[in-house]
Amino acid sequence: MALPLAGIRVLDLASMLAGPYGATMLGDMGADVIKIEPPYGDESRAIGPKVENDSGFFVGINRNKRGIVLDLTKPEGKDLYFRLVRTADIIIDNLRPQAKAKLGISYEETCKQNPKIICITVSAFGQDGPYAGRPGIDPLAQALTGFMSVTGEKEGPPLKAGPAIADATCANLVAFAAMVGLWVREQQGIGQQIELCLIDGLLHVQPAQVGQFFLCNYIQPRVGNASPFYAPYGTFTCRDGRAIQLAAFNDKFFHNICRAIDREDLMTDRRFATVEDRLAHEAELHAAIQAVFARHDSTEMMRRLTAADAMAAPVNTYCETFADPQVQHNQMVVEVDHARVGKLKVGGIPVKLTKTPGAVRLAPPTLGQHTREVLQELGLSDAELEHLRQQGVIK
Repeated sequence: MALPLAGIRVLDLASMLAGPYGATMLGDMGADVIKIEPPYGDESRAIGPKVENDSGFFVGINRNKRGIVLDLTKPEGKDLYFRLVRTADIIIDNLRPQAKAKLGISYEETCKQNPKIICITVSAFGQDGPYAGRPGIDPLAQALTGFMSVTGEKEGPPLKAGPAIADATCANLVAFAAMVGLWVREQQGIGQQIELCLIDGLLHVQPAQVGQFFLCNYIQPRVGNASPFYAPYGTFTCRDGRAIQLAAFNDKFFHNICRAIDREDLMTDRRFATVEDRLAHEAELHAAIQAVFARHDSTEMMRRLTAADAMAAPVNTYCETFADPQVQHNQMVVEVDHARVGKLKVGGIPVKLTKTPGAVRLAPPTLGQHTREVLQELGLSDAELEHLRQQGVIK
């Protein structure tokens, strides 16, 4: 069967993570995603470890795309861009309004070329309002939205999450916005501009904390790997030095942990009789559990916890994560052929459609890898392409 989004063309004009990864999710489902980069490339190509100008950062974000280079500051580059716009369904960008105005590719100018285009714009704070136009990245969104204030150890300072959670959340919303935009166009025949920003997305993924604040004026404290509402709930270290995260939000799962560690006596201890009691005596309870963990290796503890139907998972490194049998079964690691490095593993597709599944078809593109291919589809001859290359319009 055809891939779900076969026939949909997406122009990815964004850089870094949120916009490009949203475009990747559309590519996973079969959209023809054309990543348009300036001559110096997406800024993420320069971040972290890399092979020539293919960084791990870029490679992790940009599968299932064809990559071209266009210099939009040159009239010929903008002309080619608008020729692509006329063939497209969706454009994703994270350019600031003043940058798009300077290039002459604002939403209004774009609509002149394709009135039914769906333009999805990502920013840090929003397209208008008091912070509009300010530069921003993921940790600023974590700071502004309260996310950092509830993250960290109990007596420690606020911490940001390790991965770029604001960017990744916004990427999911980019894909969601694209689906809504396509549906509206299908039903009503209109395109539109859709605006997303990091701070809105990060507020969106804190519904419990927001609900508690508005209903009860309750601000969740920092508790590290524990919970402000349940115990036992936290990380326990085994004899071999590996850690296991436990969670027990009711009597059933607390009792399952007790059985797994051969401490059924804790089930009848009055200090731990209810959820409230266990939380009030959290330090004593965690100490009792830790004492058992310290006598056993992590493999044995996980075997016991799994057999007892307890909520538990090892605290894995990435090496351990991608060797995990469930991660492998879920096909969250896929091998592709990369133009520069050969066989390359990339992330898999989290959304599993049973009848029309997505597929990882294309490796992340090298800089300008598909420029000739895509522009030939627009009808350009070899002579025209060579002229544009010599003028620095394409690469």
